[in-house]
Amino acid sequence: MGDKVEIVGAGLAGLSASLRLLERGYEVTLYEQDDFVGGMLRAFEDPVTGLRREHSYHMFVNWYYNFWKIADEIGIMGNFTPREAFRFHFKGEPGEFPELVNPGGPQDMFRNLASGVASPADLFLFMYSMVDLLATPVHRDHFLDQYSVNGFLRSRPYMTEGCAQLHQKTWYTVWGIGSFQASAKSYRTFLKYGNRVPVPQLWLLAGDKYTAMLEPWFQKLDGFKKFRWEPLHRLVRLNPTEDGRGIGELVFRKVNRSPSVFPQPGDPGAGIGRGEEPGWDWDGPEFSVDVAENNVILALSPGMMAKLVEGRVYNADPALGRIRYLMAEPMASVELHLRSKHEGIPDDVVVFVDADYEMTFLDYSQLWPDQENTFLYVTVSDVVSLLSIPSEDRDEDGNLRLDLDRPQTAIDYILREFRENYPLDVDDIDLHKTSIEMNTGEELFANMVGSWSKRPETTTELENLFLAGTYVRNFADVSTVEGAVVSGLNAAEAVRKRTGRGEPVEVIEPDHYPTELFMALKVAWAPYAAAAAAMSKADDALGIDAGEFMRRLGLDRFWPTPNLPGNLGNLMWDNLPKWMWTTPTGRSRGPLFANYTAQGRRRDPRQPLR
Repeated sequence: MGDKVEIVGAGLAGLSASLRLLERGYEVTLYEQDDFVGGMLRAFEDPVTGLRREHSYHMFVNWYYNFWKIADEIGIMGNFTPREAFRFHFKGEPGEFPELVNPGGPQDMFRNLASGVASPADLFLFMYSMVDLLATPVHRDHFLDQYSVNGFLRSRPYMTEGCAQLHQKTWYTVWGIGSFQASAKSYRTFLKYGNRVPVPQLWLLAGDKYTAMLEPWFQKLDGFKKFRWEPLHRLVRLNPTEDGRGIGELVFRKVNRSPSVFPQPGDPGAGIGRGEEPGWDWDGPEFSVDVAENNVILALSPGMMAKLVEGRVYNADPALGRIRYLMAEPMASVELHLRSKHEGIPDDVVVFVDADYEMTFLDYSQLWPDQENTFLYVTVSDVVSLLSIPSEDRDEDGNLRLDLDRPQTAIDYILREFRENYPLDVDDIDLHKTSIEMNTGEELFANMVGSWSKRPETTTELENLFLAGTYVRNFADVSTVEGAVVSGLNAAEAVRKRTGRGEPVEVIEPDHYPTELFMALKVAWAPYAAAAAAMSKADDALGIDAGEFMRRLGLDRFWPTPNLPGNLGNLMWDNLPKWMWTTPTGRSRGPLFANYTAQGRRRDPRQPLR
């Protein structure tokens, strides 16, 4: 078997596999249906507005050790900025943004109970229910995968409606599906890694994805003499070898525009003026690439993979047919450019509590350099119903046609809902720059109930075919940046093992606290959970909104900030046994360890990020 590797799909999985194989001397050809890299983290130049666009903001957390290692190698560690809070916005309270600060750790527990995001009782139960889930033994993972997060929660005697709704908001905000759909096993995995290093809660890119991350990554690959880049290659078929033991040919169709930007006419979300321009070539001739002597890594979405598993491919490995059971969910994102500068908007992720479509937003103008006016990035997780109509409509000059009073397009409905929850002057919207992005064709893999048993392994029965992508089994489990990177590293190592070339590809699995610790906490806090449940249910019976009462008191405003002495949470955190915050075998990577103390506090708030 030669040292040539064909990788199809230039998302983070494909980019990660490419990097590690090139470092070991392999000849790598990277194929991609679009003319840019990034996959679901894509960033591209909009042909209508000429602006750099991307799909959704992404949150990076401390335990993404494999991602941080690559980020360090390609020189982008300084492009991330920490955020310690999620903000919440309630309809009718335009200037108020109560926050949950680093909810994965104990240091801000009392601050969060006073936040007003929900009643103190429901917030305590929110934290206790995570302890309860983490107390479930690992050997019961199969059991947990058959339970939805909501099903697990509703089975607990202490559960309240307010607590369950907080988990629902968490899943829609971070993963784009409801807690009634999500696997409890996957939630447990994310929590067990996250609460080992919970401060800061997350990191955001301080700039657009192309400049801050994807361009340096691609330049690193392009610096290898054995790297070849083949954009606008849409894989349409796999042809096995005559004996059925491997893949003999990759069959491509060369397209002349990026399918992710210009959906095929009639596709959901194609919109008016997108996918209908003259010259859009979906019917060009097919051509094949002989790969019988090469290794092949397919780093594609499960939807695209399911279309490729047919006929002889299925017969060679029937287990691949289970990919059809996997589901991916569409999301929408709106880049809302305003003509003026708006003050008083937080620079954290803001969750709309009362809005339809499960909406959040982030003020990009406080993250991206050289933004004179306010630029809000709005994500819409529950967007399925809006696929029934065009995504947007533009005039001949490329300006949006908006009608929020009588909506006709998806962006009309989204901005109307936004306006009902937060003040928005339609005349202040920049109609040329503002746009909507639907991720149809590149939907995010969803960790649905029961999905783990259907997910494929990295290796297949076809000896030269390997799989990568968040849907492929890996320790990260949940569909995350780290899951994509780890799947790519696993595929690279599988290729290396088969050919025996170079050093093993390192994959770092984070440490986590022992299950027994959470079992003890569950028992110790059980009486308080029972009391909190009784308080919450009494409030409901009496019609008392304890969360609104706490917001009016504003106690969270007087709580010491995490970096000031005297914070009870910090005193708890500083005095934890050393083993509870040490990093895994000294190999941890990431901005946390360059800019924060081991206790999770900023070394110097005035110190610039390194």
